[in-house]
Amino acid sequence: MSKAVRWQSWDGEGLEHMVFSDRPKGAVAEGALLSGGEARFAARYELTCHPDGRVAEARVAVVGGPQISLQSEVDGLWRNSDGKRVPALVGASDVDLSASPVTNMLAIRRLGLAEGESQEITAVYVRLPDLEISVDRQRYTCLEAGRRYLYEAVDGTFRAEIETEENGLITLYPGLFRRVS
Repeated sequence: MSKAVRWQSWDGEGLEHMVFSDRPKGAVAEGALLSGGEARFAARYELTCHPDGRVAEARVAVVGGPQISLQSEVDGLWRNSDGKRVPALVGASDVDLSASPVTNMLAIRRLGLAEGESQEITAVYVRLPDLEISVDRQRYTCLEAGRRYLYEAVDGTFRAEIETEENGLITLYPGLFRRVS
C-alpha cells in the first residue's frame, strides 16, 4: 500500500511531497522538499526501514549540493556511503531530517505508544541543507492514541505537540509544518 502526502512549511513558502509505502520487508518513505525562509534549497530523500520500523537506510541529497547515505545494521551500528562505520552514531535507531515531518511519523509508527505512554529514542539528526549529522536524544509521549503526540528534545531545547492520522501520518506540527491536500 502506498500513500502520497504533502506538507507546507508554517511560513507557507516551503513544500514537501512524500510517498509512503508499507512493505513486508519494511516501510519506505521517498520525498522531495523545497525549503522556504532564508536558507532556500531543494532536497530529495529515501528512508528505508527494517521490518521492526527502525531506519535501515537514509539517503539524502541537496539539489546542486551535498549528499549523504547512511546504513544501519540490526545491532545499531551505522555505516556511511563509503561503507565505513560511524562510531558516533552507535545505538541510534531512527533518523531525524531537520526540514521534514516524515521522520517524526516513522518514529511515532514504530513506537506504537498507548495513551499516556512515553519513550526516549536516539536519532541520527541530519541538518539540512549542509547535511551535518549528530546524535539527538528525543522523547515521544502519546497524548491521545493515534491522534496527538508530544515530541521533546531530551536536553529541553525543543518541544511540540504533533497531530496525526491514526496511521501516524503527520497532519499538524505547529510552527513548522501542516499537511495540505
